[in-house]
Amino acid sequence: MRKVAVVTGANRGIGLAIVRQLCKKFSGDVYLTSRMADNGKKAVDRLKQEGLNPIFHELDVSQPDSIRMFEEFITQQYGGIDILINNAGISFGKDKVPVFRQAQLCYEVDFMGTLNMCKIFLPLLRPHARIVNLTNSYIGKKSALGEHAQNKLDVSTMSLSDLWLIMDFYIKAAKTGTHANGGWPESPKQMTKTLIVAMTKILSRDLKGDPRKNILINACCPGWTDTDGSVEFLGGVCQDTGLQTADQAASGVVWVASIRPGQSSPNGGVVQKQEVISCDF
Repeated sequence: MRKVAVVTGANRGIGLAIVRQLCKKFSGDVYLTSRMADNGKKAVDRLKQEGLNPIFHELDVSQPDSIRMFEEFITQQYGGIDILINNAGISFGKDKVPVFRQAQLCYEVDFMGTLNMCKIFLPLLRPHARIVNLTNSYIGKKSALGEHAQNKLDVSTMSLSDLWLIMDFYIKAAKTGTHANGGWPESPKQMTKTLIVAMTKILSRDLKGDPRKNILINACCPGWTDTDGSVEFLGGVCQDTGLQTADQAASGVVWVASIRPGQSSPNGGVVQKQEVISCDF
């Protein structure tokens, strides 16, 4: 079967740049997926004008049925998957969005989108497959949480269900404005990026002993970039930080996704600029 790589939320920004670089480096088919078909097809056409040959497929990671339909398609066409890059995420830019609505969208797209993509595609992973979950190490640090919240996030013992219960509690609390109680972050984006790091570590731990050889699952922080995902943090944690281009950011993500077969690390880590960082987990 021909090798295949999938990038979610890839019609613009870092996702588009990841597809561009994979098309140049990966010896297989590269799928550019997007919730909005028109934008996704335009992005594919743009890359084809550059002499590249990505393939478009519609995918809304906030909808489990959309993920399952795509999984069935990949199964029928390829029988497995070699690279999965979970890039899809909500960006608020400079828009003033109520905190509860931010929490809802971050939950549906960033958290559940990443979680469901991993869970549904795990059975399809081939030996030496790579999963990369995009996060933000600047805001996704466990040490930024209060003591109670830090104690709750024990990735050595907790399950994915435990992680979901924490996020579900946070969403319900955001409705009443009490979501930051107990040491949880005020920012829903910070909450989801922290939990994506925890999710990655739990998934990696649970795959130990899997009969398929050398499957690596890592989180990756592409760094502050000239995209909407970073713009919303300008003047805050992103203050006085130079913004890189999407292509510069994508190179680090593609490096993690391209770790050569047989190499056993990094695995379950957070990678930034080709180096493993702790995020205090």
